[in-house]
Amino acid sequence: MLLGVAPSVLAAQDHDLQQWTLLVAQGPIKDDLLVQAEIQPRLTNDASRLGQFQISPAIGYRVSKKATVFVGYMFVHTDPVDHPAFDEHRIYQHVVFPVEKIGDVTVTARTRMEARTVVGAKDLAWRFRQQVRAQMPFEEGKGSLLVVWSEGFLNLNDADWGPREGMDRWRNFVGVSVPLTKGVMFEPGYLNQAVFRRGEDRLDHIASVTLFYRL
Repeated sequence: MLLGVAPSVLAAQDHDLQQWTLLVAQGPIKDDLLVQAEIQPRLTNDASRLGQFQISPAIGYRVSKKATVFVGYMFVHTDPVDHPAFDEHRIYQHVVFPVEKIGDVTVTARTRMEARTVVGAKDLAWRFRQQVRAQMPFEEGKGSLLVVWSEGFLNLNDADWGPREGMDRWRNFVGVSVPLTKGVMFEPGYLNQAVFRRGEDRLDHIASVTLFYRL
């Protein structure tokens, strides 16, 4: 089921309203080589403060007409209300590839592996992520798309700075993708994030906005 919710999430009592803005730029370097950059501020605690900020450069290579492999680095600054702020460094690899086309519905997937470290901690945390995305046009020949996607996050080991082996979080999104001009796509929507914790789970309700610019 594309937009499924784990049973434990239904009992979650800790909720937060957030707003995330993702800015993505992507362009060719030479032949099948690509460069990509992402910046994402995340407003948390009822969207009242900057709880997290991410920035990520990456290099991509088109292994076929439809599949692209990326290698990238991500810096993540997190500033929770009830704990000291901390900085995380991630090295990741992912592949984006087509899954199926059913009528007007196009299904794609992104498979990602992350190696994560935090300043001041000893352990390296490994995390696997799998996203499945489906989109379809509202009208034949028109540019706007209905978009839904689902992504699971699985911690592969324990780490001294917090991660525990097992399911880490799950995200489900529904929104629209609207072309603003040539090479620029605007994708607003609702993102639901279930965060699985040792104590009480958390459910985030997120107003998500993505602006994608293809050079």
